[in-house]
Amino acid sequence: MKRAIFILLLGLGFALTGVVFGQNENGTTNNEAKLEFNAANKAFKEGKVDLAIEKYKAAIQIDPSFALAYYWMGNAYRKNEDYVSAAKAYEGAIQKNGKMAEAYTALGYAQAKQQKHNDALNSYKAALSIDPKDAKAHWGMGEVYRDQKNFTQAVESYKKAVEADPAYANAWKDMGGSFMELGQYENAVEAFLNALQNIRVKTQAGDVYYRLGNAYFELKKYDEAEQAYNDCLTNARQSLLKAGANFGLGEIYKKRGNSQRALQYYQEASKDRNWKKAAEHEIELLRNPDKYAY
Repeated sequence: MKRAIFILLLGLGFALTGVVFGQNENGTTNNEAKLEFNAANKAFKEGKVDLAIEKYKAAIQIDPSFALAYYWMGNAYRKNEDYVSAAKAYEGAIQKNGKMAEAYTALGYAQAKQQKHNDALNSYKAALSIDPKDAKAHWGMGEVYRDQKNFTQAVESYKKAVEADPAYANAWKDMGGSFMELGQYENAVEAFLNALQNIRVKTQAGDVYYRLGNAYFELKKYDEAEQAYNDCLTNARQSLLKAGANFGLGEIYKKRGNSQRALQYYQEASKDRNWKKAAEHEIELLRNPDKYAY
């Protein structure tokens, strides 16, 4: 990473923690451009993204060679989910400095969001040709392969991501998801457990616990699955995840022959619109077993 940039990326979010100017091909020696850039950084950190974009543009107008301003303008557009403008900004950074690996990685992400999978792969490969240990580029390639249903290749990319950064929780989680698609449930469990060891934000753990519960369920390890689903209920905030965990618990108690407990969990799951139909179907089956016997 260039010393001009310190980035913290969590999931889809990111925050500017600081930028240091020096003898760096990404920065500027123009004091007016620095002032505009610093004002943009301040606005971005305060959540004033549109103002930040205007300030980054002002910095670029003063110094058109200011690669870092293009890069952070791309991040601001990305924050607004304007991936077309983000991609153009990242391309601007690359035009000013073709060795800026993080700009290629960010460009790949913006292209992937536009379903431009081949372009995204090429951008990630360009980033890796500069920095072979760019964990986010490896993760990004994994995401593209997963979108293309190429789960074997996705796993390989996620493995490279965690080799570069063993604490990369998202890469572990997404690796586990790809193992699930491949029916490799033991490997999925291992990946999800690694994700949980490295998650920094408690609320993000709910999703992983839910996935872990599904993996244990497929392995018929119902005690472990029950614990994982309960951990999901403890950590998750989203109704969708809580309902999924309750549905999973219903499935476990149905397998155990405890219809009353199963009904309780299915009823909880049915409160979420995404799980309502599936849960109500299971409730009907339990309440009217003779009706569906054949």
